[in-house]
Amino acid sequence: METSRLIDVSQENKVAVVVGVQLENDPSQVNDDLDELESLLETLGIRTEGRVVQKRSRLSSSHLLGKGKVEEIKEIAEEAHVGLIVFDHPLTGPQVRNLEKLIGRQVLDRSGVILDIFAKHAKTNQAKTQVEIAQLEYLLPRLSGAWTHFQRQAGGGVRARGMGEKQIEIDRRRARERIARLQKRLEGIRKERETQRKARRNEINVAIVGYTNSGKTTIMSGLTRATTEGKDELFATLDANIRTIDPTTRPKILLTDTVGFIRNLPHSLVDSFKSTLEEVVEADLLLHVVDVSHPNYLAQMETTEQVLKEIGGGEIPVILVFNKIDLVNEQFLTRILQKNYPGSITVSAYNLKDMVALKKHLFEYFESKFRQVDLIVTANDRNTLSQIYNTCIVIAADYETEGQVHFKVRAANHTLAKLAKFIIPDAVIVH
Repeated sequence: METSRLIDVSQENKVAVVVGVQLENDPSQVNDDLDELESLLETLGIRTEGRVVQKRSRLSSSHLLGKGKVEEIKEIAEEAHVGLIVFDHPLTGPQVRNLEKLIGRQVLDRSGVILDIFAKHAKTNQAKTQVEIAQLEYLLPRLSGAWTHFQRQAGGGVRARGMGEKQIEIDRRRARERIARLQKRLEGIRKERETQRKARRNEINVAIVGYTNSGKTTIMSGLTRATTEGKDELFATLDANIRTIDPTTRPKILLTDTVGFIRNLPHSLVDSFKSTLEEVVEADLLLHVVDVSHPNYLAQMETTEQVLKEIGGGEIPVILVFNKIDLVNEQFLTRILQKNYPGSITVSAYNLKDMVALKKHLFEYFESKFRQVDLIVTANDRNTLSQIYNTCIVIAADYETEGQVHFKVRAANHTLAKLAKFIIPDAVIVH
């Protein structure tokens, strides 16, 4: 199953003009947002030739910007032979139609670019299904505006006008039917993932979260000694990748690499990637990876925290991992971060010593949260004995009492809840 792309990938569309709207008196924020938009386009192999910003007190319902500014964009596009105009602000279907009519170029907004990156990086059936649902949800209200673009993709240039409302309604109906089929397929995938999660509930689950391109995959490789290398691309990881930190430790700690977050992540993507994001919501701990070398890393931290709240993960314990410290020249930044964010750690994902320190930091966190209890289990209850050895730190085990085993263990609260009927209040094991 191939995932289609929203951007007409003709040669001229490898060059774009980006457009921002300044609604408040903060031009630096608009420029930062456009910098990020240009980075998104770079991931698609599209370079930016021009940048246009208009300060507006209110947005035009027909063109978003004033017509004079739209004419300016058209002139820049013609002079620079640009085929793609990308707005950092969301566009409605009528706005897309009106802008394409005036400018004579394909027009897209920021959400469309993000969707195209997801389509580029979708490799598994699950990711492709999720991306296609998000694309169709995004396109449904915009089909009247985007229709000429799809005609061009079909070949033969822009056809004669006059296909009219009838063809648009047919296309919308087909899109809704396709969404329904894909959602049914995705529901089956979700049930499989839920079964897999149930099988992992005896282990400790840690999810790596953070802004896109913060180094999450490289951190995971460093902690698990996996051969997977992180890519210096936005949204390089779409599927939840799960590995064991150290197969020799008990209890076992599973680490999950997840899709990166970004400002104004399209709601259609959040909804479609629910089964992937559930790995985050079900975690016992989150490693929030922050690219501390990025000039706007504090804003990126806030975005990640906001998305976590939106998906229901706002109450999960978090360890902040400030990554890429090797790219920072500020001498006392590590000391400042550790003072401002107690329990955090600064690392370079490519530094072996830092990864060893992070792993130790992680183990010490769980050991500090574990509770010590005494258990008594029937000696022939192999399932429970296996559960104890796999999910608890066994401090002592006394097999001398006939038919029973006395344990002194340390374990997480959620593990002890499953062993509640075996816990002995105030029991003492004699060594």
